[in-house]
Parts: sequence; structure tokens; C-alpha cells
Amino acid sequence: MILGLRPGLPAGNCPSVDKALISVQPPKTSAPPDELMEAQRQILQLKDTVAALRQRLEGAEASRAEAVQAAVAAGADEIRILRTTIATLRDELQALEAAKQAAVQAAVAVGQNEAHQLHLTIQNLREQLERVLFDHKDAQGRQQQSHQAELKQLHETIAVLRKQLEEKNGN
Repeated sequence: MILGLRPGLPAGNCPSVDKALISVQPPKTSAPPDELMEAQRQILQLKDTVAALRQRLEGAEASRAEAVQAAVAAGADEIRILRTTIATLRDELQALEAAKQAAVQAAVAVGQNEAHQLHLTIQNLREQLERVLFDHKDAQGRQQQSHQAELKQLHETIAVLRKQLEEKNGN
């Protein structure tokens, strides 16, 4: 046996090997028995070699098919993992976007509330200022009236005193 392989595998799976077997068969002549035995031994060795090569080819085919199947399975797993990762990242991105929008809306609401409070404060301060100005003008008006009344009284007192002085001096 060549290469220590098993004989006896069925032929017909590899046409090029079968054709080679047909062409290697000994011609039908009357050859001496030693030559015939040698030729039969060579044919047997060639059949064993063909069977061994067929077996190795089938093993290589099976290994290749397994490798392809493993690669397809690994690719499918990687695709599944990537899709899961994409979905997770998309969900996180949407959550971040929603949180950002909520934060923006909250900041706008706080800003609007603060602006409203400032407007109310301005309005209150304006009203207080107007009251103070009114009170100040009122107090100033009363003070002017009081001053006018005092001046009038002083003028009257001066007139009375002048009259008394003139009467006393004889004018």
C-alpha cells in the first residue's frame, strides 16, 4: 500500500481518477506470471493510492465546508452582535437627545420664569417709585403751602409792625 492508506473505497466520485484507472489496466496479452503478478500488484497499489487520494480529497472538501460554515456562523454572530450594538447605541442616542431636549425645555422654562419675576419686580419698583414721587411731590406741595402761608403771615406781621411803628413815630 502506498502512503499507508485504505483500499476499497467506491469509485465513481472523481471522473478524472476513474479515467486514469481505466488507462492503467494491463493489456490483455499473455504475459509471464511474475510480470502479471507485478502488474496486478501495481494496479492494486494504484487503486489504493486513488482511494487514499479520494479520501483525502473528500476530507479536504469536508474541512473546507466546515470552515465555510464556521466562517458563515461567525459572520452571522458578528452581524447579530453589531446589530444589537447599533440598536443599543441608537437607544442611548435617543435617550440622550430626549434628556437634552428636556434640559433645554427646563432651562427655557426657568429663563421665562425668571424673566417674568424680573418683570413683576420692575413693575413693583416702578409703582413704589411713583408712590414715593407722588408722596414727595405731595409733601413738597404741602411744604410750599406751609411756606407760602408762613410768608404771608410774616408779611402780614411786617405790615402790622410797620403800621404800628408808623403810628408810633407819627407818620
